[in-house]
Amino acid sequence: MLSLKKIFFSININYKNKLRSIQYLNRSIVFVIDLFLSSFGTLCALQLVWFILGKNGIMTYWEFMMALTAIISIILFFLFRVYKTSIRFSRLRELNRIFFLLIVKCSLLSLIVIKQEFLSVKYSLICCILDLFISSFFMISFRVFIVSIYYSIVNWDDKQVNNVLIYGDNKNVPLLASLINNNDEVPYKVVGILSRIHRRKGFQVAGFQVYTWDGDLDKLLLSVKRKITHIVFTNNADFNHESDKLVYSCMEHNIQMLMSGKIQLMNKQNLLQQIKNIEIEDLLQRDEITIDVKAVSSEVSEKVVLVTGAAGSIGCEISIQLAGFGVKELILLDIAETPLHNLELEMLKKFPKQSITFILCDVRSDTRIKDIFKQHKPNLVFHAAAYKHVPVIEEHPCEGVLTNIGGTINIARHSQFNNVEKFIMISTDKAVNPTSIMGATKRIAELCIQGMNNMFYTQFITVRFGNVLGSNGSVIPLFRQQIAYGGPVTVTHPDMIRYFMTIPEACRLVLQAATMGRGGEIFVFDMGEQVKIDNLARKMILLSGLIPDEDIKIEYTGLRPGEKLYEELLTDDESTQITKNQKIRIAKADRIDEKELKIKIIKLMKYAKRTEKVDTVRMMKLIVPEFKSSNSKFEAFDKEELVMYE
Repeated sequence: MLSLKKIFFSININYKNKLRSIQYLNRSIVFVIDLFLSSFGTLCALQLVWFILGKNGIMTYWEFMMALTAIISIILFFLFRVYKTSIRFSRLRELNRIFFLLIVKCSLLSLIVIKQEFLSVKYSLICCILDLFISSFFMISFRVFIVSIYYSIVNWDDKQVNNVLIYGDNKNVPLLASLINNNDEVPYKVVGILSRIHRRKGFQVAGFQVYTWDGDLDKLLLSVKRKITHIVFTNNADFNHESDKLVYSCMEHNIQMLMSGKIQLMNKQNLLQQIKNIEIEDLLQRDEITIDVKAVSSEVSEKVVLVTGAAGSIGCEISIQLAGFGVKELILLDIAETPLHNLELEMLKKFPKQSITFILCDVRSDTRIKDIFKQHKPNLVFHAAAYKHVPVIEEHPCEGVLTNIGGTINIARHSQFNNVEKFIMISTDKAVNPTSIMGATKRIAELCIQGMNNMFYTQFITVRFGNVLGSNGSVIPLFRQQIAYGGPVTVTHPDMIRYFMTIPEACRLVLQAATMGRGGEIFVFDMGEQVKIDNLARKMILLSGLIPDEDIKIEYTGLRPGEKLYEELLTDDESTQITKNQKIRIAKADRIDEKELKIKIIKLMKYAKRTEKVDTVRMMKLIVPEFKSSNSKFEAFDKEELVMYE
């Protein structure tokens, strides 16, 4: 014999789709049913009291009491507007409103019964209590019945449903679970809540079973008794708490991890957009970095700001954040045509009212830079333009010198001549005890900037940090591409470690450092713990639902010219002092001889313009004695006794 469900399904599958299209039960129907249930509850209560008194038959005056109950209920229904709420999305607040309405109804009826002497005071109070519980049971059961019927029918399909657990112990967890299960467009079904508080095991919250995590995922999945495909985290703090346990167990069992957005901003239309996949950046993120927004706004608002290298990863994010602070005008400069055009399209879309000028220009061009400063008169300069690829600059040291050093000096000089308030240079941890040409160029640029401070009105500030996640040339986009192609994923060395920071947080700290700087400082960012690149690659493969060394091979390519296994943020001669932001410190270095440095820089630029690679590199090593080449043809120069010559 066919089940009732199969019979309904065979009659017409379109009924299910029609039911889905019904958003709300007609208000008039809800009103009439509630009125009947309220009146019938009162009748049941009166009849029970009548039997308690030992009397048979129907209670005397019951017609009058039913009419009175109906009138009182109608008035209260209009006052409390219970019929205007959606039964399908009923919450505790709506149920509390019904319960309070019934308390008022029963109290009024009791007063009337006592005054009319239909019953004694004692039995009137008993009738009131019985009426309250019976009517509440009827009206709440009606809503539970409607919701159950609705979801039993709309779930009759063969659509793939992803069973999910929601991780967390905060008040938003049951709300998110209800939002997901009440949304037909979301391909997830919440089957439970995962808590790390063991005493909650076996409890139910808002109708959802609570499970606890004790470190054994197999045991947990067995207790759920359903195939779990996803685990949803409601905030970064919970995710970070489990980053070394549950997260890796999920990756190994091919259980996808999701992160929900802010519950307060969610609705039926944007729920799916607010629940996103966990990315490798989430695995590496630390506690959220906060800055003094008021101080930054005071520093940059209503000012003309020039950003060089604006189309690069850091320059682009700095430009976006500056536009958010309402600067008077943004001058965005870059030599890369296509990236600059893409930046223009993005900025004009995001900030249509912001005054922005896009300039295609080489920072090495003295004439063009002079005209730009003369025309726009910037108050602040953020200098992010630089060559950054270590192996490329190792092969082309002269180009690295001309851009990273010459371009920096060019922008800095014109900043001085035009009384720019602050010049902020973006440096790198590769400038510390450099082992590559690129790192050495950035260290020399740092020295030049320090040497120019206090010479004119402009305050020169340097900010130094490590790798940023997702930037141009970062390993993460490369690994993603290699995984998409099926491997292999290439890792330089199994022991290589690097500092990582997200682009937005790095740029926030740059802006904060700009407000704190008074000239001559090198600000060093707290990059957290160094990350092993081999582990990073394996995590990314696992997040893709694949197994390292089985589905995706990992190949070790060896150190490239100029690379080193680890990075540093301070030289041997530097110490730091704290600032009001715990993520920012100031490197204290010995004073430099500006006159001697200037002579060496003039010679260095002369060699670079002549494309004399050997003399260029030798002069760099003379300027920066701690520059020791690694895995490079220039290592031979480290054994020489370098002297400055004509």
